[in-house]
Amino acid sequence: MRLKRSIRWLIVALVVFVCAPIFFYNFIILDWNGRPYCHKQVMSSFLSWMSDKESNTNGAANEFPNVGGISRDSLAAINEEMAGTNWSQNYRYVPGLREDDPGYLVLMYLDRPTRWTWHGRPPTIFKDKKWILVPVDFAIGGRTPSGPGELSERVTTDKFKRRLRETIGFVRTNARPNWQTIVSEQTKFLESIESSSH
Repeated sequence: MRLKRSIRWLIVALVVFVCAPIFFYNFIILDWNGRPYCHKQVMSSFLSWMSDKESNTNGAANEFPNVGGISRDSLAAINEEMAGTNWSQNYRYVPGLREDDPGYLVLMYLDRPTRWTWHGRPPTIFKDKKWILVPVDFAIGGRTPSGPGELSERVTTDKFKRRLRETIGFVRTNARPNWQTIVSEQTKFLESIESSSH
């Protein structure tokens, strides 16, 4: 009887000894929040949407979606190419931009700082949080992007705010369709970041 009890306790101890570190690493050390979507798939969907638009309406092939200047509605325009997934729920988008605009402008961005660099391997809780932005040139233009990422950049809050302000200014200055709505929505988001950092 004592032998059976000892064997049971040994098995329990081994299971705890093996499982506890696995649980601790996967659910305490790894940060599963703020995971970005596959930006290669996003780029492909934007290009497919623009190609369809050009062939169906003889529109300009270089215009990214702009549905009333509203971020969420404009991103929804490419959901068909994304097979209806809810990939965009954690992203914000700047309508009114074109493929031939300066490559450093912010096309879309994750709506919060994250420890992730790309959608692959999860980071640990020891990695700094930064903003992930997808520039107009998908970080594959002739310039040097900020940090590693999949067709995206990983930047500090100050750099993110500066780049988003520059993008808002570009949309306003060039009077892109629905620019007032775009500027208003993006400025509100910037103000929310500034108020939460105080």
